[in-house]
Amino acid sequence: MPDGLDHLEQFERVAAELAEAFAATDPAAAVPNCPGWTIADLALHVGTGQRWAASILLSGTAQREPKVLRGTASWSDWYAGTSAALIAAIKAVDPDEPCWNFAPVDQYAGFWVRRRLHETVVHLVDARQATAPEADPGIPPAVAADGVDEVFGVFLPRMLQRGFPAAVDAPVGVRAVDTGDEWTLTPTTEGQPPQFHRGEAQGAAVVFGTAQDLLLALWRRLPADRLTVEGDPHAAAGLLTGKVTP
Repeated sequence: MPDGLDHLEQFERVAAELAEAFAATDPAAAVPNCPGWTIADLALHVGTGQRWAASILLSGTAQREPKVLRGTASWSDWYAGTSAALIAAIKAVDPDEPCWNFAPVDQYAGFWVRRRLHETVVHLVDARQATAPEADPGIPPAVAADGVDEVFGVFLPRMLQRGFPAAVDAPVGVRAVDTGDEWTLTPTTEGQPPQFHRGEAQGAAVVFGTAQDLLLALWRRLPADRLTVEGDPHAAAGLLTGKVTP
């Protein structure tokens, strides 16, 4: 993954910003990026996920998602409490401690702070766009680049497990023009996810964009045509239009 990013520091910042967004938004407001969801649904989803991750970290084993009884707290306050619980759990467990996760990657506790950071980043964009659809999402470039790296390393194999193989039939390069991060995805044998390599972006097609635009396009929060493709557009189409994230 890209070096030098403090995942916990970034998670604490983003979690607080999402609590503020929930406090400032009508719980009944629709969330355009999540059809059929309201802000209350979004808060429930993210807060439940924070509690779930905390329970996994503290036990080191797979856990069922909790059945939530929220009581009378506001959505913002309830969500902030779930994030505080997760932060406490992260601080209580060494990142190198063995710990279950849902992806076919190394089973260590450090997975979860990164995963919940990027989950919260994407849903902060959702919450903000419920009231200001045209506003700049404002994801720090280094955070966005790390999120792109997570998609390639965690979600391409995860989505394959769920029956959605990435349609990468030829090498495809990806370049974040603002951070300088580059990746190359290379097809492998049937039933295996594409290999990804950090370094020079090369292949039958190379996809360019800011780290933020790359991340939001991979999470289907931004149309793929906001990105630039050099080379064979068909080679990039499977990555840009396929189901590479949940």
